[in-house]
Amino acid sequence: MRILAPSDCKIEGHVPPKQIEDTYTSKQPIPMPTPPAKIPSVTLDADLVTDSMAARLCISLIGHVLFLKSQVPFPVMQMARMSGGDELLNSFDTLASHLNTTFTALSTAFALRSGTPRKDAQNSGRAYLAVVLGPTPGSAKCRVMVGVDALEAKVWGERDDCSGVPSEHGKGEAAEDDEERDDSEDESNSDNDHDDSDSSDDSGDEAAYETESDQSSQAPSPPPSRSPSPSSSPPPEPQPLPPTYTQELEALRAAERLLSRTLASACGENDGQGMASEMPPTQTHIVLRAPRRFMHPAWVPRQTLSGAFDTFLDAFLEESGERPTKDDIKKKKKGVKVEGVWIRSRQGMTEESESGEIPEEDEMIWWTWDGKLVGFADW
Repeated sequence: MRILAPSDCKIEGHVPPKQIEDTYTSKQPIPMPTPPAKIPSVTLDADLVTDSMAARLCISLIGHVLFLKSQVPFPVMQMARMSGGDELLNSFDTLASHLNTTFTALSTAFALRSGTPRKDAQNSGRAYLAVVLGPTPGSAKCRVMVGVDALEAKVWGERDDCSGVPSEHGKGEAAEDDEERDDSEDESNSDNDHDDSDSSDDSGDEAAYETESDQSSQAPSPPPSRSPSPSSSPPPEPQPLPPTYTQELEALRAAERLLSRTLASACGENDGQGMASEMPPTQTHIVLRAPRRFMHPAWVPRQTLSGAFDTFLDAFLEESGERPTKDDIKKKKKGVKVEGVWIRSRQGMTEESESGEIPEEDEMIWWTWDGKLVGFADW
């Protein structure tokens, strides 16, 4: 009688006891699916968000917030076609003009950060602007955050076709100085040759022959070739042509319509509420997060707001899915309602890490708009 060895027992679907034990005693956590982000996002059809696009969408969002929070009876754009309310519309136009230059100055501040390449096509930063409703920014009844992802970092007034690297600029000036110096040497040598030839004619043919032979032996060497060497860097790629005014205006209008549809969809998905809520008329404050090197006459640094608004920014990033949410932190912030919207580009970017030593002028602080939105009582 033949005894079967264990290797001969090949039953399909048979699981060895050791594998069963490992399966039930495994303590590896089961990965949980990532919860959907609660903050709506507007994705633009562009690699970077320009300063004009960011300003246009932020002023549009402020108008939506004022209407959704019952601060004005009609949307701001509709109020502009109605009679009355000139004081409110004038103050709103002032804010719109200040935001245009604000994001230009913020883009410049991002471009001048330490260790940041000046001429990098993908050089960008994150901007945060908060619409605060309440007596003061610190004692706000409602805060709505807007995050601008991949804001283009560009020095104001710098041409796109010129090199922004100082070393290359210095090399170009040095090369021009060398060329001018070579030209001046050639002119001086030619003048000396003419004077020597005149003196040689007076001294006779034999002296002229000797002088010419001396001049030929002491002739200056030809200037070095100005053609680039094979080891030099290749010429830069041609920059694409900037959009025309008509194309830029159409892109701004399309982005505004996309923002309106996004906010309307968010209101429909969140039990018909979203940002819409009944609030008594109160004051409106605009708060901006920018580095210390940021300079604009309409903005005042408020170091005292850092604690409250940094906490609100952390909650905004957690609700957006940008940072993991811890259980203990979630319990502490259970009663805080986080509202806002993201403005993103095609490429997007990750949250900038602030680990390590940061120069003082690059430290991010909060600024408040020095103006004031008035005229709500006229409606």
